[in-house]
Amino acid sequence: MSRRRLARRNAPFFILLLLLAAAEAGARPGGGQGFSGGGHSYGGSHSSGGGYGGSHSSGSGYRGSHSYGGGGSSSGGSGSLSSADGGFGCGLTLLALLLCVIALRQLSGPADTSDTAWDSPLPAPSRDLGIIRGLDPDFSAVLFEDFVYALYARAHGARASRKDLDSLAPYLSAPTRDALAARPPLGVPVSAVVIGALHVRSVHLPAAGTPATQVWVSLGIESNLTTGEPGSEQTLYVQETWDLAREATVRTRPPEAVRSFHCPSCGAPFASSAGDRCAFCYELVSSGRFDWTVMSVRLEASETRPPALTGTVEEQGTGLLTIDHPAKDSNFEQLLRDDPAVTREALAARLHLIYSELNAAWTALDLRPIRPYVSDNLFDYLQYWIKAYRRQGLRNVLEGMRITRHELVKVVRDRWFDAVTFRVWGTGRDTTVRVSTGELVGGRPDRDREYSEYWTLIRGAGVRGAARTDKACPNCGGALDVNQAGQCAHCGSHITRGEFDWVLSRIEQDDSYTG
Repeated sequence: MSRRRLARRNAPFFILLLLLAAAEAGARPGGGQGFSGGGHSYGGSHSSGGGYGGSHSSGSGYRGSHSYGGGGSSSGGSGSLSSADGGFGCGLTLLALLLCVIALRQLSGPADTSDTAWDSPLPAPSRDLGIIRGLDPDFSAVLFEDFVYALYARAHGARASRKDLDSLAPYLSAPTRDALAARPPLGVPVSAVVIGALHVRSVHLPAAGTPATQVWVSLGIESNLTTGEPGSEQTLYVQETWDLAREATVRTRPPEAVRSFHCPSCGAPFASSAGDRCAFCYELVSSGRFDWTVMSVRLEASETRPPALTGTVEEQGTGLLTIDHPAKDSNFEQLLRDDPAVTREALAARLHLIYSELNAAWTALDLRPIRPYVSDNLFDYLQYWIKAYRRQGLRNVLEGMRITRHELVKVVRDRWFDAVTFRVWGTGRDTTVRVSTGELVGGRPDRDREYSEYWTLIRGAGVRGAARTDKACPNCGGALDVNQAGQCAHCGSHITRGEFDWVLSRIEQDDSYTG
């Protein structure tokens, strides 16, 4: 099913029930309701207006025939409501509509600020992470998401040990550590963490003339957590809210420091001398004084749910209008001035290469050939689903896959990264089969499936030169052989964070992409 928040995913069904209740009281019931599932998300996070987005998949294969989070969404329905039976039915209908409006406002409005210690007063929140660059010119949405992904995995991996949790005190507030330590199943280790979606719900900047001094970011996170010892593992589908804060005067650390989780003041491995004070520099390092700190976490849903990899769902959003970023052309012209080799044709060639390699690797249940072309977070996510297919004895077969059209829709630049987003239209045969018998368990082998997606490629901001389409290390030129850590087998260079060439960072489905 598509990776949306549980409440948002079930909202159409909830609203439909309200309307039907009113109809039963004083009108002819509606009819013809249909429900369809979506697919698991591919590519990390779904941004609600800022950063580099993420994905919801309504397709199949790595594009989403299997269920990430379960649930369903209403895809139709017809009927009529009559007021011929008097004001009672009409009143219930109006009441139902009022409740619908309230529900939709709660689902689509800015982040819920209840249970969060916002500094007050604050300006109206945004959902664009990019506004933080007005205070911090070094801020990068790519680095921020890398930080959150890594911290989320470290925090859940540490929650069975209070000592391990306290070692993250500069980045997890005491209430956050308490909440994670109390998270069921108590004391059971978390062996695997895969983030399926990261939603930017709100970004608050301190208002001039107020006592507020911090930037606050509220995130909705959906993940799969594998808990328990080997042989007795279970998979949990989890939805939670993380609220992060940082002093407005703090500058973003360089990429090599983002995932270290050392003391953000002195850089030493963090050890506490008293409370949240570093044993080396004696600075109080919590509460966002030197870096982002998770001030609170709220568990919204948690249920045991193994990955569901079979079934067929229809594409959604392929016919939607393309969303172009307003600064796309000017940002691309600036990029082209800085590096004349970055032509649209060169980028498109790189895009086609990655597309071809990804589909082949996915079908073969072997991601080694695609490792040089995808970011670390994306590779971890893909690997999770490949392992799930193998455990269930299934294979998603993608045949004749080809790009039929592409358009450059967004260009974003910051101090650390350049990012280009294409809308990609593709087609091909997409089925899922049992490896042992060849039995068809999803998809249609007799026809191509058309779809479109938004693909984002990133490259280090200081890198120059044409995008490569040969299968050679972009640093040493040796035969392309990259380990799971993203390092070249010949020169040892890390090449999967855009250090030398463009790599695929995100895939977003057209029915959830917001630009």
